Amino acid sequence: MHITVEDALTVYPLSEGSLVAGSEGVYRTISSINLMDAPDVINWMKEGELLLTTAYAIRDSPEEFVILLQKLSERGASGLGIKLGRYWKEIPQAVLLEADRLQLPLIELPFAFTFSEQITALFQSEFQRDTRKLNERLEMQKKLVDFAMQADEYTNYFQSIHRILAHPIAVFTSEGVILYNVTICSETELLCEWPWQTDNRFYKAAHNQFYRIPLLKNGKTYGHLLVQTEQLQDEIEGIFHQAAVILAYHLEVIQNQEEAAAGRRLGTAMERYLKGIVSQQTVLEFAEALGSGFWNTPFVCMMSAAETSAWDPNMQRRRLREIQDRLQEHPKTATLVSHHFYVLNRLYSLLQIPEDVAKDRKLYEHSIRLYGEIINGWSHGTESCTSFSSKIRAGIDALIDGFQECMDAERISTELGISESVVLFADLEFVHLFRHIPQEVMRRFCTYLFQPLLDKDEEYTDEMMRTLEAYFANNGQVNETARALYIHRNTVLYRLEKITGLMNLDLKNNDHLLMLKLGLMFRDMMISDK
Repeated sequence: MHITVEDALTVYPLSEGSLVAGSEGVYRTISSINLMDAPDVINWMKEGELLLTTAYAIRDSPEEFVILLQKLSERGASGLGIKLGRYWKEIPQAVLLEADRLQLPLIELPFAFTFSEQITALFQSEFQRDTRKLNERLEMQKKLVDFAMQADEYTNYFQSIHRILAHPIAVFTSEGVILYNVTICSETELLCEWPWQTDNRFYKAAHNQFYRIPLLKNGKTYGHLLVQTEQLQDEIEGIFHQAAVILAYHLEVIQNQEEAAAGRRLGTAMERYLKGIVSQQTVLEFAEALGSGFWNTPFVCMMSAAETSAWDPNMQRRRLREIQDRLQEHPKTATLVSHHFYVLNRLYSLLQIPEDVAKDRKLYEHSIRLYGEIINGWSHGTESCTSFSSKIRAGIDALIDGFQECMDAERISTELGISESVVLFADLEFVHLFRHIPQEVMRRFCTYLFQPLLDKDEEYTDEMMRTLEAYFANNGQVNETARALYIHRNTVLYRLEKITGLMNLDLKNNDHLLMLKLGLMFRDMMISDK
């Protein structure tokens, strides 16, 4: 049972009685009802119980009546109902005064009705009230489901949710910007405890109580829903949370639309910049619209070739939506921010890299390749798709340099015939730098360095050069080199010993290693140029 004394007094036949004292306690909630048939009944009284009595046990002593009231108050009883006419003709004045002092409702019960009739009526009233509330909750839930199924981009989500919940609400973004407020509190009053945690809790603002629910989707907070309510029962709490799920979806859509619009504007500016129509500063001004939060974290720029069909604007919008969905579905990228747009039939992406990952080369290279694999997953045609990534960048001023690195990576990988699905500029940076060295200088360097090998017969020279290239390609790991060449590791060691002996070099000497690395890179560059 969960009914106040004030509400109980409206239920027939208890309504035939009267409240004779303790009127300031009518807000007390009746959780159960007990009957007094012995003097020690107080020992079994529980908090919230309403005690009904004929006063037989205290018929001879007003003082004991007062003591009974005091003990009931100590136990947290909701009130006392007494039937007069049999043992007490009237309630002593001292008892009335004590009930007023304790603010403990004292009810004179109607004589014509039995205790069981009055108790049954209260329980029936409670049952009917609970049934009515349950039906209201079910109807509210049905309205929420219908709304979620029928709402579209033109629907006023906040107003509709407010009307369905039938409670004053307020909605804030994750940055504390108010989107909707029909409570009696101002924005300043509602934000009295800002910043808020991402948990469900009650809090007070300007003496009003609110239930606050974070608007979460895929682990990302899009804002908070505040519902003004004094009490929270399990059924209504579940409905509040359903409303929060709908609003989280709506705010995600809004944010994605805003980001997509900002991305399209940035893409247009980037395209005009590449055509020499606008300056770098113009591009950076459009980049600022993506939000300062993104530029405060490390990021990489990525450029991907697109299918021929991607020239269609409708196809482009669908592809961008697919990419965002794939990134949000993957557990390692769901909480990270990314932006995507098209420039000259190229898909450009700005991808956030966590601080701890950016500090570890292996980790961020793995993250970049994961990004590339997810982005390449949208290709549905037969055309192969390759993504080119910049180095780790930070700050909005590095945007142009990052995309320049992507274009350089595409150009160099094309020249060298690299066919990997994800190409990192960091892996090609030396090639990019050495492009400024004249070919004649590279030729003379290679001829001098590799002459001892080149003087041998062609088959021997080719075998040794392949071994040397595989050794460097596998970062000096003998076992990996042997596996790549399908030979025994001792054969690799034997060949390396022969090579270093002929060339008078030591693989444990960093200067000698650098010379060999440069020589191999110069050979590849000259071959690709031919």
